[in-house]
Amino acid sequence: MDVINIITRASALCAQVDGRTVSSQTLEAYKKQFRRMWERDDLDPLRPGVGLNTYYHRRAAVHFIGARSLDEAASECIAAIEARNANETVRTARKLHELVERLEPIFALDPPIPPGTLPWTLPPSRWHQSENAGRDRAELSKRHLLAVLPFDWDHLLWIAAPKEWLYRAPLAVLLTIPVRSEELMAGDRPTGFSPGVVLALDPSGLLALSFMPVKSHRGLFGTQRTTVTIDPCVADEPARYLALLCKGAGGRLVVSIDSKNGLRKAMSKLGAKVFPTIEDNITPNIARHQLIADMKTTFGAGEIVAAAAGHGTERTQSRYGYYQHGRKRRGYVSVVAARPPRTGFADRARRLKSAASNRSLLADDQ
Repeated sequence: MDVINIITRASALCAQVDGRTVSSQTLEAYKKQFRRMWERDDLDPLRPGVGLNTYYHRRAAVHFIGARSLDEAASECIAAIEARNANETVRTARKLHELVERLEPIFALDPPIPPGTLPWTLPPSRWHQSENAGRDRAELSKRHLLAVLPFDWDHLLWIAAPKEWLYRAPLAVLLTIPVRSEELMAGDRPTGFSPGVVLALDPSGLLALSFMPVKSHRGLFGTQRTTVTIDPCVADEPARYLALLCKGAGGRLVVSIDSKNGLRKAMSKLGAKVFPTIEDNITPNIARHQLIADMKTTFGAGEIVAAAAGHGTERTQSRYGYYQHGRKRRGYVSVVAARPPRTGFADRARRLKSAASNRSLLADDQ
């Protein structure tokens, strides 16, 4: 066995993922995914029927944990060589050899994206070139649940939440701004540490809610920080509740959770009690879909909605709640993003829709 050659090949693979970092939560998720794929002898991120998000997760897990495993195994092998321990050198070399033999073809088939590369400059991924691309990604989206829920479902859910419920403040946040449940958790973000959703009440009584998006593709996307300012005097009950909490805390309050799964399960249980005839679970994500739909109705699709959702581009909001399921919201004073979303997509879509409508009218006249 040519140990030096194996170490060289391992180093070349590690170099493709060099310098990348992820949060502790993402790291644990990648470890679990990689372990499952390794044990099933299935390291290819693409498989029949897999969705795009799952493909991306599997691919990232293979690249990140695969490179991490290679680096650790190579270090063990080098240490054994330096210690002149023949048995340990053979053992660690065999371990490294297996990793290289299994990961090298996958890295060649689905290479890691070079750091700093913007996704839209890349050719279509393997998923987009596969039969899986014909799947409707939105088929199981929670946004479809808005069509069967009562028009005031969020109000009904709020008044049913127990006064001393552990998740009452997080629920109020979810019903006021379109955050992800993960953004209520303290943790590292690409632009720094976030304690959760930060509330601040100014002397005039306006309530500012700030959060840092968790999904940003290593900081290339997202708003870095979004601050939504609300007048609680005219806003809905959850916002008024948060303002009272903030006032009682001296004008500044952090709303956070320890577990997104705990919040999801508690919210699903409450939803089942309030809407016993609805088969789907009421989760934090449905609140996000509803608020984005509401903001489309209130402000029109565009930059304000994108900033409120923590999106890096206004185009992403098309994947969320439909305009027709939105309601006019009161009390929203401003939405400010530290890094404003890229704009122009919504305007182009409106122009194309108008042009298509005009062509249809001309065809009818003829």
